[in-house]
Amino acid sequence: MTRARLFVGLLIAALGVSSAWAQSNGKGNGQGHAKAAGQQAQTSGQITLSATITTAERQTIIGYFQQHPASYAGVKPLPPGIAKKVARGGTMPPGIAKRYFPGELTALLPPRPGEQWLIVGTDVLLIQAATNLILDILPRVF
Repeated sequence: MTRARLFVGLLIAALGVSSAWAQSNGKGNGQGHAKAAGQQAQTSGQITLSATITTAERQTIIGYFQQHPASYAGVKPLPPGIAKKVARGGTMPPGIAKRYFPGELTALLPPRPGEQWLIVGTDVLLIQAATNLILDILPRVF
């Protein structure tokens, strides 16, 4: 009878530990893969991104480029190897070909102090001007 009690006690303890582990939702020391929309943590300094391109900004940007197709005719997407390096939460790769927004388009958008709009390949990027941190990407605009 004592072996049975010992076995039941160990079983209950094991179930309690596994239940507590399952309820922790993976909030251990790992970085995890499922981040909330609009947030992404980086390993250096735990920077949380919250700047995103709004729906109104998306519509304004896409509408502008649809009305001015000749100025961006022939723009090609980035090569796959470079495109992988251009990701939200990363920094702009050195030497990447970029264009700045036309002044009239920038005037149509709300001011974003400390942030800058760029065109890289066929994508539009919103970056933090001081650090070149990519805050958000509007892919395949052209």
